[in-house]
Amino acid sequence: MIPPTSIDGTDITGATIDGTDVQEITVDGDVVFSAVEPFNIEDQTFQTSINTQASNPEDIAWNDDGSRLYEVGANTEEIYQYTVSTSFDITSASFSTDINAQDGFPTGIAWNNDGSRLYEVGDGSNKIYQYTVSTSFDITSASFSTDINTQDGFPKGIAWNDDGTRLYEIGLGSEKIYQYTVSTPFDITSASFSTDINTQDSAPSGIAWNDDGTRLYEVGNSSDKIYQYTL
Repeated sequence: MIPPTSIDGTDITGATIDGTDVQEITVDGDVVFSAVEPFNIEDQTFQTSINTQASNPEDIAWNDDGSRLYEVGANTEEIYQYTVSTSFDITSASFSTDINAQDGFPTGIAWNNDGSRLYEVGDGSNKIYQYTVSTSFDITSASFSTDINTQDGFPKGIAWNDDGTRLYEIGLGSEKIYQYTVSTPFDITSASFSTDINTQDSAPSGIAWNDDGTRLYEVGNSSDKIYQYTL
C-alpha cells in the first residue's frame, strides 16, 4: 500500500464509503490513497494488447520515459522500434523503424540507463552483443561494438542492475539465472561470471527487475507463468 497520506491533517490508512472499500482517492488529480501495492503482480489485471512486427517475437524493452518501445524478433533477426505517443501505453504505439540483429536467433534485448548502449543476446551464437548508440534510445544510430560468450548454451534474456555493476542472464539450457560482476559499469567487456541460481520454470524465457532490486521476475513457457522473487 502507498504510505499513509492525509487530508485536512487526518492520516488515511484505509478508506470506505458507505461500507464499501475504496481502491483509490484523488484530490485535484493527485492520488492521495491507493489500495494497490506498486510492483505486486498479485494486483495485476489484463488490460489490452497489440500485434507485434515479428511472427516470432522474443523480447521487449522500453526507453527511460516510455516514449519508445522495442521488440526483438527471432525469425526475422530484427530489432524493431515503436514511437509511443502516450508514455508506456502500448495502444498509442506506432511502428517506426528496425535494424538487423547481430545474432542469427536473437532472444533478448536491454538498454543502459541513458540509452547510449544497446544490448542483444542470442542463442544462435550464444553471445551477448553490445552496441554504441550515438542518439540516445534511437536504434538507427546504433553501431555494433563488441560481444562476449554467454554462460548458458541457450540464453533467453538479459537484464542489468540500476548502476550497471551487475549483469544477469537467464538460460534455457541449464535452467539457471546467471549473475556477472561488471567492473566498468555497463561495459560487457569488463563482465566476469559470479554466481547462478536455478529457475522456477523448466523452460525459462525472460528476466526483469523492479527499480530498487527488491523483486526479481522470471517468465517461462513450460508452465506459462510469471514468477516473482523477493530479495
